Amino acid sequence: MSSVRVNLAGASSAAAVPAGFTLPSLIASEIARILSDRIIFLELPPGARILEEEVSASFGVSRSPIREVFRMLEADGLVIRAARRGVSVTPMSRRDLDEVYACRVGLEGLAAAEAAKRITADGKKQIKAIVAGMKEAFAEKDVRIFFNYNVDFLHAIHAASQNQTLMRIMAGIDKQAMRYRYMAHLHTREMLSMTLEGYRDLASAILDGDVVLARRRGEQIMRRSHGVVAKALAESPYAVPGDGGSPSDEL
Repeated sequence: MSSVRVNLAGASSAAAVPAGFTLPSLIASEIARILSDRIIFLELPPGARILEEEVSASFGVSRSPIREVFRMLEADGLVIRAARRGVSVTPMSRRDLDEVYACRVGLEGLAAAEAAKRITADGKKQIKAIVAGMKEAFAEKDVRIFFNYNVDFLHAIHAASQNQTLMRIMAGIDKQAMRYRYMAHLHTREMLSMTLEGYRDLASAILDGDVVLARRRGEQIMRRSHGVVAKALAESPYAVPGDGGSPSDEL
């Protein structure tokens, strides 16, 4: 694991207080959200240490809510806590990636099928607008904006499914998956082109109300995404030496 230590006290710190926030509003959930974003967007890299006293000082709060923040981040799979070693950002491993996508293939396929059954007129408008935004961001080569549309697209499908249990399950693995997805978006243009094509086809099936096709396309795009992300991880500076996993096409 990397021994990188991140200073949270400076202007570029992981816990820098964003504009518009006031101290009374900076409860544990808000601090966790801010740190989650820093981890997902790799501003806090895998293996980086996060020091309780520095987070506490940055937000002007006691250490008690910071411990709750760490518990929340650990539950999302974003940090690990170890005795005498403190808290650090979870490494990005092929095994973890394979486990995440083993879940995502079936769940995203189910969400797509449920959305094709239940999507509302407003839901259709939202999906069309997101796909249009993705196309524009792709043309402008704006990776961060494109990724945000990627996330919005899947969240729109989850909402359109109207399946609350499914949405809770997906939320449990969403942040864990997002870090790998964003890394792949940065690493290779293939991730963007594959996603745009796959989401466009998936949106078409959902908007047409084709339940069987929507499920199949939802699963296909997850399998393809898994392969691209796995390759990007292996070629990235975040790869763990000697790390391996099951071939992506086995999912």
